[in-house]
Amino acid sequence: MRTTNIKKVIIGARSSTLSKLQAITVGEALNQKFPEIVIEYAFRETKGDLDQTTALPDFGGQSVFTKDLEEDLYAKKIDLIVHSWKDMDLGERKNSKVFSVLKRKDPRDVLLFKKTSIDAHNRPIQILTSSPRRAHQLLSFLPQYLPIQLQSLGFEVHSVRGNVPTRLEKCSSSQADGIVIAKAALDRLLSEQIPKSIREEVLQTQESIRKQLLNYFFMVLPLSICPTAPAQGALAVQILEENEELESLVKQITDRSTEECCLAERSALKMFGGGCHQKIGVTFLKRSYGTIQFLSGLKEDNVYTKENQILGTKELSFQREEVWPPGAKMAQRQRERLTYKIPPDSDLFVSRGYAFPLDLRTIPDKELVWTAGLGTWRELASRGIWVHGSVDGLGEQEPIDVRLLLGRTPRFIKLSHLESDSAFGQYSLISTYKLSSPEIPFPFDPNKIKAAFWRSGTEYSIVTNRFPILKRVIHFSGPGSTHQKIKNDLKDDLDAQIYVSLSFDDWVERHIKK
Repeated sequence: MRTTNIKKVIIGARSSTLSKLQAITVGEALNQKFPEIVIEYAFRETKGDLDQTTALPDFGGQSVFTKDLEEDLYAKKIDLIVHSWKDMDLGERKNSKVFSVLKRKDPRDVLLFKKTSIDAHNRPIQILTSSPRRAHQLLSFLPQYLPIQLQSLGFEVHSVRGNVPTRLEKCSSSQADGIVIAKAALDRLLSEQIPKSIREEVLQTQESIRKQLLNYFFMVLPLSICPTAPAQGALAVQILEENEELESLVKQITDRSTEECCLAERSALKMFGGGCHQKIGVTFLKRSYGTIQFLSGLKEDNVYTKENQILGTKELSFQREEVWPPGAKMAQRQRERLTYKIPPDSDLFVSRGYAFPLDLRTIPDKELVWTAGLGTWRELASRGIWVHGSVDGLGEQEPIDVRLLLGRTPRFIKLSHLESDSAFGQYSLISTYKLSSPEIPFPFDPNKIKAAFWRSGTEYSIVTNRFPILKRVIHFSGPGSTHQKIKNDLKDDLDAQIYVSLSFDDWVERHIKK
């Protein structure tokens, strides 16, 4: 067991229920490593908590939630501050240090949309958020991803302030149709892991939130279009620079993956200026195949920028006649619908828009609809279907993580084609159509092919069985089950080159010569 000379640590934090939860979670993590330390807490309201009317960008910086606590730290009234890392400005801090602690919660934002607003009405849709970044993202996202009956009404974004329960109450009592909240905040507040010292307070908050959520449909916003504030969902602690022994303790509860991603996000935004007024979001995800960067938004000169990529991707380029599918255009396949039967009480993971039968109806607060990619989401939205979220083209293995928000464990089945390879899938397959073999042009010379992008495991199997030489080319696919199938099939080939692209379009953009 580790030991320390420190006898007591006073942890400072804001006084909201969420901030208390975060602070106590950090305190308990320290106590697990160092049970001999006495942990005390000092909670206080900050300037940002007391002023509920001024819009965040008008404060002139993110330190509105941290400055008062920092003054207590410098006065040595407290030893350590627990922050929501996204609330901390990007500047350097004199005489103190900031460290990442614990594993990050889900960084995504979630849209809560009133059930009473789902039917078309005669005024623009109003969404509440305090973030210029979210406001910018919503105005481009919602017209394509809400159900078709809502897409042409126009959209307005209005500011809202307060803690999570307060913001929900403000939305419910106003004419607004919805509100955007950090999913991590909801997940923390709704968690079954409740500290004894604030149990009654948390239970009351949970009851209030659950009651409010009954009035809303939810939609988890995709990071590829709606990247978040740097370090959203992560916690950081701030200590005095001179307190080296406390620093050594804090480093024992650091999650390295979280730290690396959040520091990279903060560094990326700093290149654009940083601050609450920014309309740029950036999120990094570490996966087995590499680190994904989602970055997009408006720069200060009002120019749109987007840099979604897998960092460190090898620079390879090919002529269109050197790749499969031929001409770097998606291979055509014929489809035929099948009769189907969906088990009762199932949630739906939809692989393609065509996989969602034309006669299938869903109730948004009864069944989840989750899509494999954003093209499928847009297609379903154009048919009037409420989509709750997407794995964003990252594959079935990507965590969906909506149990707390949903109030139950999801029961997903996968809607796909009859030939779908389920060996590397996460969900039971319901076949709603069958698919022909990829159309191969004539003439076609497989000996000229140097690289291939495989849209599915079945396409890979069919084409390489017909042309075995294509197993020797450089292989690309999305990050999901197709990638796993290719790796498994070529596991004995030490020379196999297998890479991941975020999408077919991303592959064409990065690897096909103009």
